[in-house]
Amino acid sequence: MSKEIMEKIREAEAQADRVVAEAQAKAASLRAEAEAKGQKVCEAAEEQAAKDLQAALAKAKAQAENFAEQSMKDAQTEADAVLESAKPKTERAKQIVIGGLEAKCR
Repeated sequence: MSKEIMEKIREAEAQADRVVAEAQAKAASLRAEAEAKGQKVCEAAEEQAAKDLQAALAKAKAQAENFAEQSMKDAQTEADAVLESAKPKTERAKQIVIGGLEAKCR
């Protein structure tokens, strides 16, 4: 082979090496960029999930508090109704007890 052909082959090989190196550098850069973007997406998703969870917990707490409050009101209403319905019976029971005591005391 002539010296000129050998030189062209070396130049072609050097050019090929440069192209490969540039391609590898570009690929590494693209990969790093993709990883950074992926990390940002993951972080944003985690933040949104945390916000959604806090909102869901706040809603559940409010619902539980409302349920407890309504249950207390319902229980008080029922207790008041029981007391009201027991008043006539209580008065009658008092009369019976007092009458029994009066009978024993005579």
